[in-house]
Amino acid sequence: MDILKEIWAVNPPATFATICLALYFFGMAVVFISSPIKNAESFSVKPVDNAGKTEIRVYYGGISFALGAFLLYLMFALGTAFHSLVGGMFFATTVLVTRTIFLCVDKGWKCPYTKLAIPAESAFVVALWVCFFLARNYL
Repeated sequence: MDILKEIWAVNPPATFATICLALYFFGMAVVFISSPIKNAESFSVKPVDNAGKTEIRVYYGGISFALGAFLLYLMFALGTAFHSLVGGMFFATTVLVTRTIFLCVDKGWKCPYTKLAIPAESAFVVALWVCFFLARNYL
């Protein structure tokens, strides 16, 4: 716990954002590993067989867990959360931009999930960028 206090003292905005990112990814991992079909269907994804169910667990759940764990590892290994924040920010921004582009291409704007995802992801990305600009003051 002392190391977390030290990392927080080095860069509070980056540490806060990294912890939030890790909690988000760990939450996504639990949701998709524990109930893959129910949760994937709310994202308009439906497996065609049991292998598809496994893929949902692996790619939505397993990779989310790995990403959250990697961001924390990076923060503790480097003794600062700034680089973890930057990595998470690139990831979240890329997801939002890609989703926005392909919602236009695929005409998915009317999907119920989209109506939640775009505003939620946008707010998340804006918050990460705010943390990034605040965190730069601690470098």
